[in-house]
Amino acid sequence: MAPADPKTKPPAPPRDHTREAVETIVFVVVLVLLLKLFVTEAFVIPTGSMAETLYGIQKIITCGKCGHEFPMNAHDEVQGQQGSGRKLVAAGYCCPNCRYHGRVADLKPVPEPRTGDRVLVLKPIYHFNGTGRPTRGDVVVFKFPRAPQEKWEAANYIKRCMAFGGETVGIHRGDLYATTTLTYPPDAKDASGNPLYPRPDDPNDLWRGGESTQTTDFRYPNNDQAVDFFEKSRQTGFAPGNGGFEILRPTEEQVLARARVVWDNDHQPPDLAGKTPPRWFSRPEATGKWNGDNPSQPKAFGHTADSLDFIRYQHLVWKREKKKDDAGKEVGDWQRTGEYWTWGDWRPNQTDPFETLTAGPVDNFLGYNDGLDVDPTTTLPHERRGNRSAQDTTWVGDLILECEADVQAGAEVVLEVSRGQTRFQARFAGGEVELVSTGPAGKSFGKRPTKITAGKYKLRFANVDARLWVWVDGKRIDFGTDADYPPASTVAAGQEDKEGWTEENDVAAPASVGAKGGVTVRGLKLMRDIYYTRFGGHASGADLYYVQPGHYLCLGDNSAHSSDSRSWGVVPERLMLGKAVFVFWPAWPHNRVGFIR
Repeated sequence: MAPADPKTKPPAPPRDHTREAVETIVFVVVLVLLLKLFVTEAFVIPTGSMAETLYGIQKIITCGKCGHEFPMNAHDEVQGQQGSGRKLVAAGYCCPNCRYHGRVADLKPVPEPRTGDRVLVLKPIYHFNGTGRPTRGDVVVFKFPRAPQEKWEAANYIKRCMAFGGETVGIHRGDLYATTTLTYPPDAKDASGNPLYPRPDDPNDLWRGGESTQTTDFRYPNNDQAVDFFEKSRQTGFAPGNGGFEILRPTEEQVLARARVVWDNDHQPPDLAGKTPPRWFSRPEATGKWNGDNPSQPKAFGHTADSLDFIRYQHLVWKREKKKDDAGKEVGDWQRTGEYWTWGDWRPNQTDPFETLTAGPVDNFLGYNDGLDVDPTTTLPHERRGNRSAQDTTWVGDLILECEADVQAGAEVVLEVSRGQTRFQARFAGGEVELVSTGPAGKSFGKRPTKITAGKYKLRFANVDARLWVWVDGKRIDFGTDADYPPASTVAAGQEDKEGWTEENDVAAPASVGAKGGVTVRGLKLMRDIYYTRFGGHASGADLYYVQPGHYLCLGDNSAHSSDSRSWGVVPERLMLGKAVFVFWPAWPHNRVGFIR
């Protein structure tokens, strides 16, 4: 018998396909569990506390008048309010652009609720700049301190981390301020021998604050030393570098993520043509120097004169008024005298008590929050108002103006936004852009080169958190800290305890576009920044909170309708789950797939 060939391979053992399948499944399961435990996890946004950065359960509304498309909160319709079940059905909407009040049932097709954004969250050990801790402005997911688990399900919240342990934070006129100078020693006592800054018996309770059942708020809200120190900082203009309160400014990406529509000039209600004045118009002194493509609802404006002339934006709001008797006394119920309105309490002096159209300051209105609700548990035949509050009508002075400018050789373009007693301008001329302010504290912030000579350019100018920002064709022109100004400088003397808006600037001309020479502008869009609302009513005009070491102050971007660190307390570091970094399945629109800013 011939010997076996040593080069011949022995036959392979038979394959066990069942075992291979089981091993593959086990491997995938273990890998997924490891990723979920240590690297990343997917979350679905249920509520609207982060709107319009991230969307919870919502309906997509296309306004029946101006065609503006926007999301409206539908969380209560799908999941109900805590402790009360699904009792509210979103039946009406209020367009954030034209403020038309319509019925969802009149839209074709009738929009149905959609699930919230799906996001990826990186665990702290793999993100937070490698430190395991968030940085300011990060969108974070954490376990709700009051009840980390409800009905055997994790109660995970998503907010933006805005302050850290050891900081005292002030919310003032929609902006955030912070200092680390103030201390809260546990042995400090008042004149009666009571602790000024008590500590809980259990250190795990340091997060608590704002609860009706809690006798001690460990954020020490609006305590005397913080109020006095904040007032001193305000008197010095919140000057940086001296240990006082300083304004917390966002990054460029956050400025753009936080922008909320005020008026998109390309979406005007056709049925108002000739019945109401256009939002953008030229003043009498500029008549004949600016020409609109449509006298009643212009969308493009052309300028040819050698003088510098402006078209102005006027924020028009519609009001509903009570009936009045012959003596002018309000009687009866509220009457709907127009289809377009705001719900606000702000009301100018009017000679005609039934006039519903007027100019007003830009407010904190967000279409995501508003509408009409029907309660199916009652037999009331009428609809009732939804989630409105006084916080929605607060004046917002941080504005963002966009347009497309077709510039001829040698021409000049000026974008202008107002705040209080000051108007800020970005002047584009001669291949440069100069930032200036006009008014009592008028100055130049310097010049930077641009590519603008002749041609079409997309321009954006913003005044956000006491800093001026400017973009050309989507690229920011960096002025650094040269574009910063003292936050209190826009407030006129004697107006310190008021909101700070002026009739001349914030009502008559909150935004403007100027031109010298041949210029055509179109695509005009005005937006506003987030306005952080207050919960308290301290005479200082600010809400002040201390963030205990090892904790974070986390706020929702939908500030007027967010349950966050202003209401229930700060977030312990031990409950931080990670940073939300990527929207992989957006609720709407689908082009929002990408990194979270």
